[in-house]
Amino acid sequence: FKLADMATQIEAARQLVWHAASMKDAGVPCLKEAAMAKLFASEMAEKVCSDAIQIHGGNGLAIEYGLADLWFIARLHKTAPVSREMILNFVAQHSLGLPKSY
Repeated sequence: FKLADMATQIEAARQLVWHAASMKDAGVPCLKEAAMAKLFASEMAEKVCSDAIQIHGGNGLAIEYGLADLWFIARLHKTAPVSREMILNFVAQHSLGLPKSY
């Protein structure tokens, strides 16, 4: 079930990214959608990589599997170029009408 859950999370992230990209291609303003896609995709990438490491047990961190390198890259995308917290502030401001909190 863990693999099926991981596949579902990857597909959901992919759909959000494609939706934002199609809006951009159509010339429609999509800052909110792009921010949401970046947030969700980076969160899911880290979670899926962590789950993959867990599934493989001690071998999950072996160099031959490459999962540790993938996890590091996924973790980096949660922080750069824009942190998770900055995206959450942006989404709260533009989706929920909350005041700017930074």
